[in-house]
Amino acid sequence: MKEKDFSQTRYSRFVPLSSIGLEGMRKIRKTRATVVGCGGLGSVTATQLTSLGIKYLRIIDNDKVELSNLQRQTLYREKDVGKSKAETARKFLEELNPDVTIDAIKEVITEDTVEVASRGVDFIVDAVDRFTPRLALNREALKRNIPFLFGAVSGMTGNVMTIQRGSACIECLFNNVNDDNLPNSSLTGIHPSIIQIIGSIQIAEATKLMIGKKPTLLNTLLFCDIDSIQFDPINIKPREDCSCRIFQKQ
Repeated sequence: MKEKDFSQTRYSRFVPLSSIGLEGMRKIRKTRATVVGCGGLGSVTATQLTSLGIKYLRIIDNDKVELSNLQRQTLYREKDVGKSKAETARKFLEELNPDVTIDAIKEVITEDTVEVASRGVDFIVDAVDRFTPRLALNREALKRNIPFLFGAVSGMTGNVMTIQRGSACIECLFNNVNDDNLPNSSLTGIHPSIIQIIGSIQIAEATKLMIGKKPTLLNTLLFCDIDSIQFDPINIKPREDCSCRIFQKQ
């Protein structure tokens, strides 16, 4: 797509932003990204990246659509119950913006499979609901020297942070977290609004990465509570004994 055509395209209300412009839009159109997880956060982040018009989006999820997903996972409809999330999401996103190449992968992220998320992309967006794959993604992103956009939600609260080499990482904060000890959404419930907020902040950070600006949430964990309408930025320092420091020094 040529620069002069942007004013006559779906991006005509995005390019005029002073922080974007034609140069920013050119950079966005060359971006390749991965969203891991096609649930609540993935519905927000994958949709926004596709709407922004990045070049290539890889989505990874091995689950099938369930009826309980429909309250908050906007990639799906009732007719999709029982279908593959990754494949159903791919079809939705391709219709949303044909400019973007969508690659759907049905895979469970582990230490052995995590490379599929990092291969050939500019950044990884965390949209998983467990810490085991999240920690694997964190380490892989640091190893490959690509940014990792962390996001997590529960009930009416959420956290978001951007990780790059040299910054605090997820393992600095949550190295001892055990998924077996954490309640899932069937017990805590989940408000769709917190998903929209956390996912949107992740993509606001991703936009800065794409256009070459420094992300705001490096070394900062943003805690959000929509019950009290509370937004607290928490300064985080890299932990010297973090096992990921080996990648930080490469």
